[in-house]
Amino acid sequence: MTVASPEFPEQSPTAFDRGKVGSLPGWIDGWCRTVLGCEGSFVVMMAAVQLWLGALWLFYWGFGIERGLILGALLAVLLALRFFPRANSTGEPAGATTLPPFLRALLIAALVLDLGMMALSDTISLRTSIIPMDEGQTSWRAARLLWLGENPYGLGALTDLVAFKGRARERAADGIPTSLTGKDLAATMKRYDLKLDEPTRQELLPVPHKLTDTAAHEMHNYGYKYGPLIVLITALVTPFGIPAAVMLLNGLAALGLYLVNWRILRKVAGAEIALAGVAMLALLLDRHITRNYIERSATDVWALLFGSLAVFAFISKRPLATAAAVALSIGCKSVPGLLFLPMLFRFRSPYPVLLFAGLTGAVYLPWLLWDARGILDNVFLWPLQMTTSNSSWEYFAPPQLGLAARVLAVSVIALLWLRFVFHREQRLFWTLATANTVLLLASGYLANNYIPWVSLWIVAAFVEMFAIRRTSDDRAFASWRPAWNVKQRLLAISA
Repeated sequence: MTVASPEFPEQSPTAFDRGKVGSLPGWIDGWCRTVLGCEGSFVVMMAAVQLWLGALWLFYWGFGIERGLILGALLAVLLALRFFPRANSTGEPAGATTLPPFLRALLIAALVLDLGMMALSDTISLRTSIIPMDEGQTSWRAARLLWLGENPYGLGALTDLVAFKGRARERAADGIPTSLTGKDLAATMKRYDLKLDEPTRQELLPVPHKLTDTAAHEMHNYGYKYGPLIVLITALVTPFGIPAAVMLLNGLAALGLYLVNWRILRKVAGAEIALAGVAMLALLLDRHITRNYIERSATDVWALLFGSLAVFAFISKRPLATAAAVALSIGCKSVPGLLFLPMLFRFRSPYPVLLFAGLTGAVYLPWLLWDARGILDNVFLWPLQMTTSNSSWEYFAPPQLGLAARVLAVSVIALLWLRFVFHREQRLFWTLATANTVLLLASGYLANNYIPWVSLWIVAAFVEMFAIRRTSDDRAFASWRPAWNVKQRLLAISA
């Protein structure tokens, strides 16, 4: 006898009654289907990955080897899951077609919790005039310098005080004199941060009498490290003189990130909306997102927001919107923004690439004309100059091994995207999750605000994986596969 319900149509009796078998897996599956509306294996896998990534909070500074093992194990799981499940491997749906009441309640509670954390962190920042985390602090500093008519990327710009503190040895080697140390240096930096005045900056970063090429390069290394769009967005609220506005902007960007990814998950899950609900719950409870983007001021949220918009436009078969969103993502932060760029080459038209080039040029060209070396050194080349930290396994490894790992990572990422571009690979979210995991695994500086580069796409990859099971062909799931013709091209141009 077949049991049918609006949530699980044409469901076999074993789907709901496995809990009666008496085995623990059967009980878990039955409970998950009844309460969360999803197959037990999907819920368990989602929870296991989130808890596994959560271990990166327990092993942070000084635990680079452990963090490398965590990401290495995650990469191994992703590689294994690429071949599971097979298309058309089951006729049973993995998720219900409606959100069960308990799952709805959990989603509402998680959203309220995130909004509460946002309100609390913004209130504390408003009271203290302190922006938690150096990334938001540099954004505020860069926007203030811009209002003063100075280039936050330019020669001698003192925007990134963390980089300034960490490169005293390099300045001395390049003949940039400084006599401030210890408490005097800290007091002078604090005074400069309050006023951004030229005399104090000259105390901290005096221009040498003979500005050699290496010294000029070093003098450019303390500018703003992120894209111009974040500076311009922050500059909109700078005249109010309230540093907490940076926190508010970050929180709003995080909420936007949640909204866009909910739309993505809904689209990937199709009729099985409960899959999207459980995946969204995992994102709302992702501590790497809430801690770094809501409670603190990590700038990655902006690049991920526009990158997620690019992904949504891509799977919605809107090539020009995809191109525009990728350009905006790179305009916020070069990496992870550049990792969304290969999607454009999947389209069979040159127009998305041309639009991307035009918009990216419009974002960066004024700054290139103002000080080309400043924008290139700070936004695009700075990752190559960063020293390894003890949050990465490379800190404890020979330099040659770290270099080999980075070369290998670039090769693997290129291979992953080439397979996707040439239609040898159909799973977009698996490609995104795997490529970003490889990138972080080869990074010499692995901060926790980078982890959402992976966690966002892993949950979508799981939804993608379980949704594939009921299709007759792996390629049939790729509903966003572009099929351009003359009419579509004309419509895209006029859109």
